[in-house]
Amino acid sequence: MTLQDRNTIKDNSTTIASWALAICRTIDAAGIDSNKILDEIGINRACLVDPNARLPIQQMTQLWRHAVTYTGDESIGLKVANFVQPTSFNALSFSLLVSDSLEDAWNRVKRYYTIISNVLEVDIEVAEQYSALCFNKLPNKHYADEAIDAFMATSYLMAFQVSHGKVKPIRLQLSRRQPFDSRAFEQLFNCPIQYTAASNKIFYDNTDLKRPFPSANRQLALSNDEAIQAYFDAIEQHSFSKKVTEEITVAMTLGNPDRDKIAKVFHMSSRNLQRKLKQEGTSFSAQVELVRKELAMKYIRNQQITIIEISFRLGFKDPSNFTRAFKRWYGLSPMQYRQRQRTQ
Repeated sequence: MTLQDRNTIKDNSTTIASWALAICRTIDAAGIDSNKILDEIGINRACLVDPNARLPIQQMTQLWRHAVTYTGDESIGLKVANFVQPTSFNALSFSLLVSDSLEDAWNRVKRYYTIISNVLEVDIEVAEQYSALCFNKLPNKHYADEAIDAFMATSYLMAFQVSHGKVKPIRLQLSRRQPFDSRAFEQLFNCPIQYTAASNKIFYDNTDLKRPFPSANRQLALSNDEAIQAYFDAIEQHSFSKKVTEEITVAMTLGNPDRDKIAKVFHMSSRNLQRKLKQEGTSFSAQVELVRKELAMKYIRNQQITIIEISFRLGFKDPSNFTRAFKRWYGLSPMQYRQRQRTQ
């Protein structure tokens, strides 16, 4: 396992799983079977309807790449906005819809954006006549351009629909390159767009920013804010299992991860480590399998790495054990998966 591999697994960036559901519905609407794509990436579709489930940013980026490749649509991120439901962002969606104004909604987005994803930092840029909602890239974090397209489109449609068409952006900046066919962007936003910009920003006139929303309900918005905070607390409770996963990934470079040795890293007994993981609904063996499953898919796509080498990298003493595990995870043997990749 290389240093890059370890860093990939140690990146704890995640996205709310329901966001992936909107992507899949968009793919299906284009006449492509999203289940096939989910199987290739290793995403269980059942988790997409779990309001508390989250997906690693690596899998989300793969899903976006596959969505563009399979549909041939560079502007597919814009279409995803049409499949976003009021429940797509947990309680945050409802809070935005009943906010006092777009300014009020922006403040909630800035405060609670990590409920959607923790790969970006949201900020609000205020000037005398206009303001901008900014999505700033964090150091060593990566995201798909289509993810920004989708959230920009979702932000625009929310404000446009809630205000009955009265609130519209005055310009847009995107860090992505300009698509070969940018008409979908021009038709949706209907404002000047700057591509290959330093950051991602959507600008509104301050008058529109403060325009009261007809659907405003402060009491309901505050009630939903409490639900959002509860969700944050639930996410925080799972931080220990993520740390254990990091240590397992590092230990795998030296052979099969040993529970006793990893427990010592956290200055606790093996039994206490297992007990703490159980409180988070997982176990040491489950975390080991998670790391192996993610790396197995990464390695198997690299035709330069033999299946025998992959099995030993993942700590399997016998390649046949790796073959059985891979088939359990993905429904195909490693050889069958590679053969299918060659024919596609």
